[in-house]
Amino acid sequence: MALALACGSLEAAPVKGESTDFPVQDGLVEQCIRITPFPGAAYSKQDLEKEKFYCGLDVNKLALCPKLWSTSPATILYEIDETVYQGDYAQFESQHCDEGTHTRKAALSEPAVYKISVNGKSTSATFAPASWVYYHFSRYFQTSVRVPVAVYRSMDAESHNQRVVKPALKIVAGRHGLGMLTAGWKFVNEVETGQLTGTSANEVLTDDGRQIFGVFLTSKGDRYGPEVNGTRESGWGSGQNNDFQQTAPFLALRSELQIEEAAKSAIHEARRNPKMAKALPADTSIEQVVFWMQDVLEITLLDFILGQQDRIGNIDYNWHWYWIEDGTLQSRPALGKETPEDISGFKPSRLKQSAINDNDAGVRTSYADFAAKTHMLEGLRHYDPALYRRLGQLAADFMDEGPAFRWLTGDAGLSDKEARAISRRTIEAFDLLQSDCENGNLQLDLVPAEFLMSPGIDMARDTASTGVSCEVIKH
Repeated sequence: MALALACGSLEAAPVKGESTDFPVQDGLVEQCIRITPFPGAAYSKQDLEKEKFYCGLDVNKLALCPKLWSTSPATILYEIDETVYQGDYAQFESQHCDEGTHTRKAALSEPAVYKISVNGKSTSATFAPASWVYYHFSRYFQTSVRVPVAVYRSMDAESHNQRVVKPALKIVAGRHGLGMLTAGWKFVNEVETGQLTGTSANEVLTDDGRQIFGVFLTSKGDRYGPEVNGTRESGWGSGQNNDFQQTAPFLALRSELQIEEAAKSAIHEARRNPKMAKALPADTSIEQVVFWMQDVLEITLLDFILGQQDRIGNIDYNWHWYWIEDGTLQSRPALGKETPEDISGFKPSRLKQSAINDNDAGVRTSYADFAAKTHMLEGLRHYDPALYRRLGQLAADFMDEGPAFRWLTGDAGLSDKEARAISRRTIEAFDLLQSDCENGNLQLDLVPAEFLMSPGIDMARDTASTGVSCEVIKH
């Protein structure tokens, strides 16, 4: 292990953290870096284990296949059966990579996905650093929304081109409806072979162009329909982002009614749209809507701050059990509908836990920040006091260019322009919410755990009773 320097352990890594090195050939050393923790963030044991797991993956001892669906290129890592393929990863790749999503049937596991930055004129927008910034920011805000663990990874550009990119171009050439994906693979090929230079290429290359760099992560979850992602009937961009604000949780957040009544009313209001009525049953539980309200607060705040361009349609979920034990909220994955015996006494609720797995269209300053553009933080009437407090503290740090700000340009490897855009939006977000709080329009009263603990209680409280005042941080 080694500490990777911002200006380059091995003249390669643009980030700082604990590095695992993988010598390849001709003095080239690939790196996996567990980026230095974000100041004030809390990481679970599972987070740290996942980081360690990713940085134990040697791509030369795994099969690599191109992603052949959706709009953006990525590399899927597969563990294969050594007894069947006798360590011949090329054999697996030639036999199975063109099967797309069915490739996993021939593999033992899919330990990670490798994403790089792709920003060509005809490609979809992806920016790998956004994935690790989302991960670390989510742990600072202690979100209930699941955001995947992400680590930095560099890879031999020539090897990646031969094993993944060239095969990808051959496969997609004979398939229809993959125009943007094809453009993406062409972009990667031009970067790796030196045909393309400039800013977009520099976002991909490191180590004097010998390596590409990106992020290891995994994305698990089922895609929400209109009930959370919105109907999307108004088209891409601002239209679908406005549709998102007509979902039940968003309508409830803007309701002046108390939490429970706001949730009930919002279900009824959202269902006036025929498309929404099909996706959102009339008997949707109030508990689910309250937890969705928390999810929406976290998603919109992260997206506002980090300048997310492509959130709508990319919100997923996993089923979880939630219950109160010893006065605190507990949860775990729900593997079925039957209540597990060991927690049955706590009368748990089976609810959908939201996940934002696709976070690579943020941070880059050229992207459109639709959470800001469509005013998602304005007009809110309910907010989580702990989330509000942490936002205020982060805004204060950024105003002073403190440790959190320095993490952006140092440990996370962002440009000064990117860091200052995040800083500005964080301060703006807190100013918006604080103004509404001080005017009495925003109540710091959304605590889903308390609602689950005592359903039906009057959750309307003055801000003093939450332990967080509107003046968390003085500007």
